[in-house]
Amino acid sequence: MTVETHVDRARDRVAAERDAAADERRAYERFGSAVASIPTASDPTASDEETGVGAGTEIGSGTGIGTGTGVGAGPSAGGVRAAVGGRNASSTDGCRRVREAFAETVRSHSVADLDADEPLLATIREELGDAVAVALSPKTDHEFTPRVASAIGSAVDDRIAELAVFDRTLEREAASLRSAHEAIREITDWLATADETPLSTLGFDDLCRRHGALAERIETCESLLAERQADLDRTASRGAAVGIRHRSVTAYLYADFPVSHPVLSTVARLVETLSECQRAVRDHLTRRA
Repeated sequence: MTVETHVDRARDRVAAERDAAADERRAYERFGSAVASIPTASDPTASDEETGVGAGTEIGSGTGIGTGTGVGAGPSAGGVRAAVGGRNASSTDGCRRVREAFAETVRSHSVADLDADEPLLATIREELGDAVAVALSPKTDHEFTPRVASAIGSAVDDRIAELAVFDRTLEREAASLRSAHEAIREITDWLATADETPLSTLGFDDLCRRHGALAERIETCESLLAERQADLDRTASRGAAVGIRHRSVTAYLYADFPVSHPVLSTVARLVETLSECQRAVRDHLTRRA
């Protein structure tokens, strides 16, 4: 007997998210390669400092993993102003090519609805941070200098590192779900088989064994609940810079589910079912004592 549970749907959700994260990582790798192939202006200009992209400037990543796990945040662009004075088109061609490369590679993995009218620079700011977005903005008329290229490369590396940690969390979630699924499947299969034999046909000793078997499976469920809570309390990290709480990831993964905790809800209901069966067995034992 096959019983579909919230855990089955959760496993499908995690598998799909791992595929999406892998696609996004590859998109960032292609974007990084494209940026590296774009020639930079021969001389760094003062506009590096005007946009906050310069020596000693920390470039942060955006605020989302894939479709929005809320990991990381770009630095403030306070004090940023547009460069004074126009430059010829060739001096800003590199920034245009970077924007085009981003649109062709990363943007589709960041914007859930490609038909939405989110400006490209808004997506760049979300993914790579304020300073990079300002440096690439046509309004700043900024040259694609080595410092700008380096800042973009650092931001891309940060996003790839975040995606690696995100995937590690998803891998751990998949293992947790697989373990829960196997235990739940064993219990539901056992219940289906046991239900084929009415309690009224069982002798006293068989009823005692049934009661004990139910108690063992309730203990299994309680262990599952404890293990799941421990998994939710974990944090995946990559050095000191990137850390993702498992509980935050599951909140994102199952936001559109009818239950916010698929494993806990499924196992809790299973405990209720096992307890009801155990009460029915005790009732028969009492009447025959």
